[in-house]
Amino acid sequence: MGDELQAAANRIAKEWGPDKLTPAEWDVIEEARKLGNHRSVAHLEGLARGRWVHRRLKSEFQHLVWNQRGVDVVDPRPGGCQYEVLSGTVENFGVHGRRMSGELFRMIFF
Repeated sequence: MGDELQAAANRIAKEWGPDKLTPAEWDVIEEARKLGNHRSVAHLEGLARGRWVHRRLKSEFQHLVWNQRGVDVVDPRPGGCQYEVLSGTVENFGVHGRRMSGELFRMIFF
């Protein structure tokens, strides 16, 4: 299951572009851009991309259990694993690794 999730995350992430932003996301990003806050622009775009990839994965893997809190997704079959879907940045790996140090899960990154 993890390999399937990883392949889908890679495929879906390649489809991402500014055209996928919601109007609200676009407005917030444009405001940050107008203020010259380029770090915020990059951060907000990354968050929007992550939400979009997560939504697409959830729609493709409806047989899995998707959570609002804790580990993102659980394979409900006996012996099924837990997975965390995240952008593949060093910072994001570190944050998730520390925040969820008591859980055993596979990182699905894009």
